[in-house]
Amino acid sequence: MECACLSDPRNAALILRLHFHDCFVQGCDGSVLLDDTVTLKGEKNAPNNKNALKGFKIIDRIKNRIESECPGTVSCADILTIAARDAVLLVGGPYWDVPLGRKDSIKAGYELTDTNLPTADEGLISIISKFISQGLSVTDMVALSDKSGAE
Repeated sequence: MECACLSDPRNAALILRLHFHDCFVQGCDGSVLLDDTVTLKGEKNAPNNKNALKGFKIIDRIKNRIESECPGTVSCADILTIAARDAVLLVGGPYWDVPLGRKDSIKAGYELTDTNLPTADEGLISIISKFISQGLSVTDMVALSDKSGAE
């Protein structure tokens, strides 16, 4: 994550947004990273994610590096969560503890992206409600909704 943030500090925002979209759908389970298959419609191509999320290649590079050192040990869900925390820290944001041991999802929540993720055309009360239902505050909502530099 350090290399990604040094090469472009905006990468921190990309990874935080990726993590945010992952956690709002089925919990922080890495389901946003799943690709479409014959039997699975992944979250990546859901309308609220398709043009909003980037940073998948950064996570893929981290996962490949970890897999070369300790194969089958660290879940993609933990990698995404730690990467988001570290990205925020690397650009001057706060530190938070990350409990480890998440299991990777084997199913995606394509339909849940419509109901769980806040959208720009929603009313403020609805957006606040979505954040509160995730255990987040209005302050968290403002911090995560700030799009400065997140392209």
